[in-house]
Amino acid sequence: MDLSLVFCLTIAADAAISRVLPVQKRVTRLACTSTFFAARAALIIALVGSPLRPVFRPQDLPREFWLQVLTCCWWGLAARDLIRLLALVAATRKPAVENRLLADITAGGIYVCSALAMMGFVFGLSLQGLMATSGIVAIVLGLALQSTLGDLFSGLSLSIEKPYRVGDEILLDGGAEGEVVEMNWRSTHLKNGANDIVIIPNSAIARMRIQNHSAPSRLYNGKLSITVDGANEPELALEILKQAAMACPAILEQPAPSCTATEFKGDRICYEIHFSTPTIKLAGEARSQLITQLYKRARPTADPRKTGDRKAADDTLFLFPESELLDHISFFEPLTEQEKTNLNRKIIRRQFQGDEQLLKQGATVDSVQFVFSGIIQVTRQVQDGPALNLRRLGPGDVFGEISLLTGMPESGTLTALTSGLLLGLHAEDLKPILESRPELMELLSDSVIRQQQFVAMFDKSAVQSGVIEQPDLLSRIRKFFRLELDGDQ
Repeated sequence: MDLSLVFCLTIAADAAISRVLPVQKRVTRLACTSTFFAARAALIIALVGSPLRPVFRPQDLPREFWLQVLTCCWWGLAARDLIRLLALVAATRKPAVENRLLADITAGGIYVCSALAMMGFVFGLSLQGLMATSGIVAIVLGLALQSTLGDLFSGLSLSIEKPYRVGDEILLDGGAEGEVVEMNWRSTHLKNGANDIVIIPNSAIARMRIQNHSAPSRLYNGKLSITVDGANEPELALEILKQAAMACPAILEQPAPSCTATEFKGDRICYEIHFSTPTIKLAGEARSQLITQLYKRARPTADPRKTGDRKAADDTLFLFPESELLDHISFFEPLTEQEKTNLNRKIIRRQFQGDEQLLKQGATVDSVQFVFSGIIQVTRQVQDGPALNLRRLGPGDVFGEISLLTGMPESGTLTALTSGLLLGLHAEDLKPILESRPELMELLSDSVIRQQQFVAMFDKSAVQSGVIEQPDLLSRIRKFFRLELDGDQ
């Protein structure tokens, strides 16, 4: 049998096996490739001698051309096998580093060398003349492709220096920020917080200041600037702002959040709240939670266009005092000033210290408590499992309303993490208001249902599921307070 046909059969078998074997089985593919390479090398040596000095028969031109084609195939397949070997070596590195640009350049260089070997060894062309001609072509192409070549060499420089890797979260001059999802010979691809892909040419990114949030760790340190009315004491403002950050779930407990006063602006003081998140992706969520938490304990100052007070500013916050508590709780907003004044007289103050247990899971309370200052950790015991952290309460949060309004036991144990102040109202003080304003029952039901759903989702993720129905909850509130509302007859 003609050995050249056997050579063709080995090429066909190699292609078929490469298509059948999955890409993940790199070692098996390399073993098959090596076997076929050895077989093709033996066959080509038998046909033309050494591929570096092939011997052809000029008297048989068709046969000579056929053998030249087979020798060129051998060189091309040898280049492919070498690239596969290098890819396997790169894939087995620990940790594996994916560098597509260097891999493409290496593969391109190997194929160029293979093509030169074909022209020089197989066809006997003069490489000196070819190199001289290619130099002229390179000058022309270099002038025509300046931008592309700039991206190429900039990408090569970035790949060697490695200021970032695929998967890193980086910030560039100009505000471009996101996770590196791809690095190729032309550009770097970032996925930003809006889940969009931002494509930046390598030549541009090489001239930018690069801030890598993933080096040496993915921990992100953020800050939020706040301006507070000078009527609030700086010590109190610093404590409240810090505690608001401590109550946000997206903000890490360690390193702990901090707050600093930065400057005076007339009758205002500027503060910076510093916090940490596990990744930069959570920074936006952390700021949103922080603003939401601050809104429970502070309000923007009056608009100067409405009050005529030029000193007031739209971006200034005011931490309201104890006497204005009822003005800033949504449930009490429908009340008249006289009703709020009466309730203010009945508010009970309770100072607490760090590590003090304020309420135990399963207990019932006869008052609703407003966290005026301080941080409280809520833990929940789910069946026979360990006590799990349910959430944190900070300045502006309320607890005890579930037990107060429905008679149900509290869903968690409350332990103070810092010292602080609670402001409470007893059930007997709230009952006359509920009797005179039955529409408030719906507001109470909405508030309590959200908390019950949160606890049910927590239990479901831990052990079990819970389903809360608002009509049933509303009837329990009415039954607990023995209220006869219109339409219930």
